[in-house]
Amino acid sequence: MNYDGVLYRPPSESASLLLQVTVGCSYNKCVFCEMYRDKTFRIKPWHEIEEDIIEATRFRLRRVFLCDGDALIAPQDDLVQVLEAIAERMPWVERVGTYADARSILRKTPEELETLHNLGLGIIYHGIESGDDEILKRFRKGSTAAQAVDAARRVIDAGITYSGMVLMGLGELKRSREHAIATAEVLNLIQPHYVGVLSTMATEGGTLDAMIQAGEFTLPGRTAMTRELRVLLEHLNLENCLLTSSHASNYLTIRVVLPQDKPKALAYIDKTLEGGGDAFRPDFLRGL
Repeated sequence: MNYDGVLYRPPSESASLLLQVTVGCSYNKCVFCEMYRDKTFRIKPWHEIEEDIIEATRFRLRRVFLCDGDALIAPQDDLVQVLEAIAERMPWVERVGTYADARSILRKTPEELETLHNLGLGIIYHGIESGDDEILKRFRKGSTAAQAVDAARRVIDAGITYSGMVLMGLGELKRSREHAIATAEVLNLIQPHYVGVLSTMATEGGTLDAMIQAGEFTLPGRTAMTRELRVLLEHLNLENCLLTSSHASNYLTIRVVLPQDKPKALAYIDKTLEGGGDAFRPDFLRGL
């Protein structure tokens, strides 16, 4: 496979074929993310993608994940060509997924998203991060909470499964509760199929690390992060949604179906906080 640099994918795509359609991130300005800093964004030429699709036919994997950070930003005709080729050459593929952000989603018309869905695009992972516009502005997310809601609803209305990703710790201690509650409110408006919880981590030498070294940001510890997760969960009113914190950045892993598992999950978090944290993931096992 013609991979350019390190590839990232959601935990739920661990068994998927990774097909690199774009290189890097089209925006690449979020303060909290260093994953694509070493890449110059480009849309890969069709001949490279086609070569990878032909090679991938040997593996017969049932799911495909389009990389890099925002493959949906590619022109509609390019994405149609990719999805048609996957369907033609790998008819056993059951679902195609991709990362996306509010900008790339809102650039697509509802009809274009429906077309992509009909061609096999089955799930979109969207980084909401926070429902607090003050926090989104501070960390240069490049979109607002309202735009995140609009983008998510457009995905869901097109028939595509929607997974919203949120980031614990962005509010530090002083704005932790506001961040968690505002994020829950956004998720309640969206009513996502899935929610993926991640925790803020600083990459050595990165922008967020520089803020920490300058005393401009204090990264919450495991107890504060877990309390913030509890506040988020407490304020969620979701129907038939799977929420997980299985990403390696998190201190505590939970996997709950809402609303029915909410009381049990809150009790588990309380027990963990009261019991000294035996369930916490050690720092040396955390990662991006």
